[in-house]
Amino acid sequence: MTLLAGFGGGVAAAAERMQEVDPRYAGIALALQLSHLGLRALAWRGALAAAYPRARPALFPVACAYAAGVGLNAFLPARGGEAAKVALVRAQLPGSSVPTIAASLAVLTMLDAVVGASLIVALWATGVLPALPSVPGVGLVPAAAAAGIGGLAVLALAARRLRAALRRIVAAAAHGLAVLRDPGRCARTVLPFHLAAWACRIGVVFFVLRAFQVETGLETAALLTVLSGAATTVPVPGGAGSQQVLAVWALQGISTAAAVSVSVGMQLGLTVVNTAVGLAGAMLLLRTLRPAVALRGLRRRSSLP
Repeated sequence: MTLLAGFGGGVAAAAERMQEVDPRYAGIALALQLSHLGLRALAWRGALAAAYPRARPALFPVACAYAAGVGLNAFLPARGGEAAKVALVRAQLPGSSVPTIAASLAVLTMLDAVVGASLIVALWATGVLPALPSVPGVGLVPAAAAAGIGGLAVLALAARRLRAALRRIVAAAAHGLAVLRDPGRCARTVLPFHLAAWACRIGVVFFVLRAFQVETGLETAALLTVLSGAATTVPVPGGAGSQQVLAVWALQGISTAAAVSVSVGMQLGLTVVNTAVGLAGAMLLLRTLRPAVALRGLRRRSSLP
């Protein structure tokens, strides 16, 4: 009940706190966010180039497709914009396949998991992580495990009937993971941009907190970065709500209302930036100056409902 009450007060206070934002720190955060998007596109292009060495995917369409998908992720649940990224790049690469492109994009997700887990371990080892809150409903664990086992059994039965199709999909996806089989190439064309993007993202959170006059260190910004990424997997557009819960846990040094208001303000600001960049990317990719036409084209090409 205390947390819910904090949500109500925090959301109401978010607009007020936005008026107190320090524009200097906000400007730095904006520059870092744009750099973050560009570096992520460069990393994805490296994975795509390994999957399609003869096609030599150009950076411009890959960056535009990535930006468009990021913009959609703010409004579609469970990172639904990823499908748009794949579909838009497929339209730019003749002879390409959805499983291969999706697997190349999954390379970034795998590296995200490694970096995120490494940061969590480092923060735990240094005693930065706050105490875990009590988790209700532990009795649901056996039921969830049973449901998971049942789901695996269903998948196993389906796999027997769709074995040939699954072989083709797995083979195509393996091409998308080609960069992981070449550590040297991965270290040259993916990892530097990926790690730099993570550094920029942590910097975004750090300077947004400073803009909201919340004095924290880089370790807290790193924790919030990892948690906000995990929150986007929740089947709610932009991870709304889950991000605020995690922010309250991470920012235990300030009040619940203040933590929620800062989290809401940060999420709103990033949503505006990502949407604007995504719309610009779609307009450039589809060669139109009309936002409505770009949105219709984006929906058609990405086969979104």
